[in-house]
Amino acid sequence: MSRQPELIVWGAGTSRTLRVHWMLAELNLEYDNKKVGPRTGETQTEAYKAINPKGKIPVLVHGDLIISESFAIARYLRRTFKGLTLDQDQLSPEGVARFDELASFMLMELDATSLYIIRRHVDLASIYGEAPNAVISAKAYFCKMLGEGFSASELAEFVWGHCFSELDILLTTILDWADAVDIALPAHCHAYRYRMHQRPGYRLGKTNNKP
Repeated sequence: MSRQPELIVWGAGTSRTLRVHWMLAELNLEYDNKKVGPRTGETQTEAYKAINPKGKIPVLVHGDLIISESFAIARYLRRTFKGLTLDQDQLSPEGVARFDELASFMLMELDATSLYIIRRHVDLASIYGEAPNAVISAKAYFCKMLGEGFSASELAEFVWGHCFSELDILLTTILDWADAVDIALPAHCHAYRYRMHQRPGYRLGKTNNKP
């Protein structure tokens, strides 16, 4: 019997790397955990850039396949390995379209357009400069989009369908990040986060994500 290629994850210590470690924990997969941190210089070495020319984390190496971008990695893992089932509605054309809509909304409107603006001008202000008005606007925009995107009924169980998915990992890490930068979250978002935090996969993934 041929041996499965080893899984290697590069990256730890951020909300985006947590997405990968959490998914691996949900799938009960063993892997080589390379705890490279962000902006430590480790990702800018020639050796690392041979793996990921973008010089970013996280990165998954699976045999000859190399994938960057946290959500793409989580999707690949869920589709490639057994462990997380989906219901018939999630697998329907309408369900797949809803998945794509939710993923695009969270990655663009909540993560990139809101939270990363805050990171640039607070945590990375020495590089990108301070911009207090941009930070205030980004927080307000996040709250507006979150309120319009997810009602209490939509987060009563899972974010998509009736089974846990990588979308729950994505939304939980986004809400955790928002809470960490002092964005006031609605009560139903706190309740949803609390349920996700009780999952053994989350707890193990968080442990494995420590630098």
